[in-house]
Amino acid sequence: MHPAPKFFNPYAEIEVTANNLPHWQQPGATYFITFRLADSIPAVRREEWAEHRAVWLANHPEP
Repeated sequence: MHPAPKFFNPYAEIEVTANNLPHWQQPGATYFITFRLADSIPAVRREEWAEHRAVWLANHPEP
């Protein structure tokens, strides 16, 4: 059996870093990282994907 996760404690000591994700760290804490990728894909490709998605959603409505 795995131990229960230890979540971020705002009252405990925090190590703040730069250029090292995550920027706030606590020893033993469980956390997740989200990445912003919107500007890493060319606008033309994003628009193409948005069009494909719109067509798919139009042809596959939610039940």
